[in-house]
Amino acid sequence: MATAIITDSTTSLPEGVRERPNIRVAPLTFSFGPEETYVDKVDLSNEEFYEKLRESSTFPTTSQPPAGVFLEAYEALHAYDDLLVLTVSSKLSGTYGSAVTAAGMAGRPVEVVDTRSAEMGAGLILLEALRVVDEGGDFEEVKKAVERAIRRCEILFAVGTLEYLEKSGRIGRAQRLLGTALDIRPVLRVEDGEVVPHKRARGRKRQMAALLEEAKPAADDGRLLAYGYADDPEPLAELIDSLNVEGCFIAQIGGVVGSHVGPGAYGLAYL
Repeated sequence: MATAIITDSTTSLPEGVRERPNIRVAPLTFSFGPEETYVDKVDLSNEEFYEKLRESSTFPTTSQPPAGVFLEAYEALHAYDDLLVLTVSSKLSGTYGSAVTAAGMAGRPVEVVDTRSAEMGAGLILLEALRVVDEGGDFEEVKKAVERAIRRCEILFAVGTLEYLEKSGRIGRAQRLLGTALDIRPVLRVEDGEVVPHKRARGRKRQMAALLEEAKPAADDGRLLAYGYADDPEPLAELIDSLNVEGCFIAQIGGVVGSHVGPGAYGLAYL
């Protein structure tokens, strides 16, 4: 058999992809204190997670999958000739390292690739890999498609507050926006796997306008789009309506990434 793909739970997957026989997902976990640990996108619905995030006095922490979880996925796909692993950015999580450790234990070649992305961006990269697999491409062609997609992938997102990125330590170069004027609502992007500031806007409407200004040329050029949101779909609906372009999928951001971006976040990715 041809190529199988392993990813982690921070990758947004369109409906039906997770159920494919050549796909496995290694889940991360999040915890509200030592007694409350949950498997990402499994143990709590996204609605339950965001309700808990708003109400809990304990800030959640997140954990990468242990190497054994990846090794189980590799072994479950023994019938496939080639295994490709696509992980969340190594600058945001230790998941890549766990996948590499497991690859060294697998007793067969396993290719591990850092997508330098997450959620809808990683989802688009995975879809490019599947496209080539479904077209009958060999493993080298699949890898080249993934490498091209990683270079092209852009993620832009808006947050209601920088508090969650700061507390989680994933704020990256957006650190310099902390302590700025009241109601500054930045538009952020992921650059080489790290969160960086893109534009500063005052108030939600100007934040939306800044996001639209950047995304519209990509939409007009017909680039492949995917959308994501945290707890509130309304801003995303407004974004989609303003761009007048349907994405290949819309995903709700799960508990692990949601722990870092917080309620009110939304955005898009494109290739």
